[in-house]
Amino acid sequence: MEKQVSEGGIGRCSLGELYDPFSAAATYDIFAQARSEDPETYSAQITLSPATPFTDEVLATLKEGGFASKSEVDLVAEIFYEFPAHILFLILGIPDSDVRKIKQWADNRLFLTFGQLTPAEQLKCAKDMVAYWHYTEALVEQRSTSPGDDYPSQLLKLRDDDDSILTLNEIVSVVFGLLLAGHETTTNASANAFHTLLTHRENWQMICADPGLIPNAVHEALRFKSSVVCWRRKTMKSVEIAGTQIPAGANLLLALGSANRDEDRFDDAHVFDVMRKDANQNISFGYGKHFCVGAPLARLEMEVLLEEMTNRFPEMRLVEDQDIDIIRTIAFRGPTRLLVNLGV
Repeated sequence: MEKQVSEGGIGRCSLGELYDPFSAAATYDIFAQARSEDPETYSAQITLSPATPFTDEVLATLKEGGFASKSEVDLVAEIFYEFPAHILFLILGIPDSDVRKIKQWADNRLFLTFGQLTPAEQLKCAKDMVAYWHYTEALVEQRSTSPGDDYPSQLLKLRDDDDSILTLNEIVSVVFGLLLAGHETTTNASANAFHTLLTHRENWQMICADPGLIPNAVHEALRFKSSVVCWRRKTMKSVEIAGTQIPAGANLLLALGSANRDEDRFDDAHVFDVMRKDANQNISFGYGKHFCVGAPLARLEMEVLLEEMTNRFPEMRLVEDQDIDIIRTIAFRGPTRLLVNLGV
């Protein structure tokens, strides 16, 4: 099977060859390749085993955080910013001491790819991306000599020094991608969910009274206000969509947020309703072979957040008249802060 980016590809390709924002890193599905090589051991259950069930240390962020003693709390700063990263880093075998550094690198990567930066800001973010990549290379290299029970070690074991299965560059690329996608989108999705539920307070009250509604509330929050509102794709062949002919090789920006509010697909699509029976039909995590590999973990994290916070703070309310500032990118959406009164 021919592979687009060879071992050590960064040293051999120009930037244009290495990075096309409308193309994947490889011309084939790396995850499907991994599953086909070892379907018994390459699974979501095994991959998530270092982090699930959530450890006491992870849950202590919610149960023992210093925010509980405050009358007014910024949920993004106190909980949502780091909580998903702590869980992901258990899976990837990264120490908690690196959370802030990697979160900052991830933010810069988002802004560099999807934001509007000045030339000076672009240069700083580009330098951070080099450090980010080298960090990932060092992590994979360390696991190649001292394997653990984490995800990079699983990929290296699967590779078994055979480039026809996976190259080292591909493993580094996958880990590099997960170090962003595995937490940044969940941070924003959690903030969006709480903002939406507290804005539509009758729905908040419903899940407080009946926690069994929380899984569907997560689906509905993802449908109503996704953390990724659009995504890039390149057509592999000519296709007609809704009477419009799109040629092969065309760059597309898919409006996921619009699809999730499609009146032809969802009744009263612009109404937020945690009782919606088809809320799980949203495409916030993509669709088909491009469905997000981390979707089950992201939903689980959001469920745990809602279960804990509705149980402890059922009277939580948004601080009135606050300005909700949204991160400034074309694809990702989420409030940079979310002020609440805990009601205790």
